[in-house]
Amino acid sequence: MVAKPPERYWTKAAIAYLAERLGVRNEPRMQDWAYEIADPTKLNEYLALFSEVQDDDVRFTLADVIIQAFEEHGENLEDEERWNDFLDNLATRPELHAHQIWYWSAFDIDIEDAWRVTPYMRSRYNRLL
Repeated sequence: MVAKPPERYWTKAAIAYLAERLGVRNEPRMQDWAYEIADPTKLNEYLALFSEVQDDDVRFTLADVIIQAFEEHGENLEDEERWNDFLDNLATRPELHAHQIWYWSAFDIDIEDAWRVTPYMRSRYNRLL
């Protein structure tokens, strides 16, 4: 079993900021907010915001929005330049994104049953930690 890094979660303040900035819903009953609002057609907008955001909580939350949007993207991620650049960007802050990369790596299930992003996350996790 792969060691689990310290847990990190989205904050209400980060969600409120992103909802306002992205013009998306933020309702009290949205349990998986970042996954619910992710839209693959807005990847360029998300990635542009990710490159300018400095706040760690906002950056962490937005990263999950981006990962979910790529998960739903439907294209081959292996040759997707934006995806590879995003993964490289995550790797520059392993202390911030380690739990996220670990989570999306889904080490507890077979790769065939995992998300589309899982093989890339596993590879990244194994190189980082």
